[in-house]
Amino acid sequence: MYLSIMEENLKKNCRSVRVNFVFYSGEGKAGIVVEVMDHYIQLRMAFSNVDEEEEIHTTIGELANHLCCTMRNMNLIMNKFMDHGWIRWSPQRGRGKTSVLVFCHPLLQAVQERFDQLLQGNKLEEAYVLASTMPFSMREILLQGLQGQFGLRSDHGARGRVDTLRIPQETAFETLDPTRAYMWGEVGIVAQVFDRLVQYNAERQVCEPSLAVAWESNPDGTEWTFYLHKGILFHHGRMLDAEDVRYTFERIISDQENPCRALFGSIHHIETFDELTVRFVLRFPNFMFPDLMSSMNASILPHDVELDPMHPIGTGPYRLTRNHPKLLVLEVFPSYFRGRAFIDRVEIWQLPQTGLVESVIKQDLFPDGQARAVQHEVQGGVYMTFNMRKAGPQQDLYFRQAVQQLMDPQEMMGALAHSGVQAAYSLVRDNSKEKRVLERIELKPTALSADASLVRASELLQRSSYAGQIVSVWVEEGEKMETDMAWFAHRCALIGLKVSVTPGNPVDAVYHDEFASYDVIYTGEVFDEHVTLSLLTMYTFHNTLFLMALDDERKSELERECRHVVMIQDSAERLRTLMTLEERLIQEALLLPTYSFREEHAHHVSLQDYRVVAFGMPDLRRLWVKRSPNTEEDTASYPAYIPLW
Repeated sequence: MYLSIMEENLKKNCRSVRVNFVFYSGEGKAGIVVEVMDHYIQLRMAFSNVDEEEEIHTTIGELANHLCCTMRNMNLIMNKFMDHGWIRWSPQRGRGKTSVLVFCHPLLQAVQERFDQLLQGNKLEEAYVLASTMPFSMREILLQGLQGQFGLRSDHGARGRVDTLRIPQETAFETLDPTRAYMWGEVGIVAQVFDRLVQYNAERQVCEPSLAVAWESNPDGTEWTFYLHKGILFHHGRMLDAEDVRYTFERIISDQENPCRALFGSIHHIETFDELTVRFVLRFPNFMFPDLMSSMNASILPHDVELDPMHPIGTGPYRLTRNHPKLLVLEVFPSYFRGRAFIDRVEIWQLPQTGLVESVIKQDLFPDGQARAVQHEVQGGVYMTFNMRKAGPQQDLYFRQAVQQLMDPQEMMGALAHSGVQAAYSLVRDNSKEKRVLERIELKPTALSADASLVRASELLQRSSYAGQIVSVWVEEGEKMETDMAWFAHRCALIGLKVSVTPGNPVDAVYHDEFASYDVIYTGEVFDEHVTLSLLTMYTFHNTLFLMALDDERKSELERECRHVVMIQDSAERLRTLMTLEERLIQEALLLPTYSFREEHAHHVSLQDYRVVAFGMPDLRRLWVKRSPNTEEDTASYPAYIPLW
């Protein structure tokens, strides 16, 4: 097994003991060449500040220290380097004398050759490790090649045909506990590993059976009974029963610290009548209860296994078989009750952030331009809010309204010309069924000039309690949003508002309270297809960034408002009520929407039924590959561009 010596060196685990080392168990000359190339890259990295053809005065002992080997082995390695023409070496003997080393083979070329060898051998993990240890500019070039490894790969082997989908992502997974997961990528994994009692059909805008074959309620909506399918298996082999359902929700409502406890706050207790029948008795009427059962937070857990938040067990079409910081693997669950998924294996690769733009990546993946594009209009959007848990000028309405004027969406879009985005004054995208509701919201006037909006912002700032202090702004890291805040900071300076902008990792913000010391928060919220449920979740699920920034009094008020919403029988009226609530938050300048955005996936024409679900992944339950009958090779690749999480 190849083990990157760069990685080991970065871990700084070389000790003073001299060791003989072999890093690749190759066969014949190929294995030897690979081993020597690894040594060369390691040594060249040790002298990365030296150019090719530049003389280096050193000793064999110093070189041996760089590779953590004996001087005897170092001499053998240097001879190999010279055989390949990679160096010139003039050894000198005697006390006080130094030898002369000249590197002839460029580091980039050596690394590129080794990187390509690993990709050709389908050793993606080793290639990733190699790239991640390189300087930033070199890493960009290598990762550009790595992009071509993503998409679907179809292999014929001893197990027959195996179809593997590789997906890149930039955001680390912190938890796969359905009741705590908030990040986009995490929820996407939860959707594949678990099932819910109910599933929401976005096209028909109705709840449909999933783990439950049917359900019913009493007339006043205070008791809901669900009837489970027979023979549904968890990934560890036991059949689902009503006790699992009871366990799942008792785990939530009995834990005062569970972030989704308020979302299911209507549950008083849960009764099981037999292994397939479970009844929820509620504290108050909840006519939205089946919708709540379709939430990812309502994913059903096995009662006989303690949840491992990084290696959970569910009933979904895929089971999690590996969760490493660099690689998460999902394997198809052949016994899935709704039928086996077509894709056999899904690999989610953690990539370091790159500066590669979308157009460059797509050009590499599809040099002939022959790709099918899939547009995904993301529900939700980018917004600004304020840390109402902290003392500061943001507690003043006039101050917040001044910032609201500075953050005018139309002004921002006109100045920055972002692609794939649209100015927004609500987090609900103006389309289809929501259009009638959005028309109720009085949109901000767009005829104001930049000067007029700045004058208004200045007037409001002067009326506020702002006293010239520096206002700290936390922005979710990423080129587009950081550009937004550079524009915002410039606007602030024009009216005498001092700001300090700090990019931050949203994972740390959600799970480690990173933005507690900041005054202003600039982030985004991604909704799923069920817009009403998404709004309700945003106002009750305590791991949303919006609620994390809100003070306890306003948070409690929102929960009371949401309790009223679920008591409404008419679904359209529920959405109208939530939209009115959003409008009030905007008027109080607690929620400042800026823009919605669109993503574009691109894929090989052989990938069939490619549909993007709410959290940015292709729908793995439907995706399949139409492999050409003329394909003679054992391995075929079908590239896909999936925007990074």
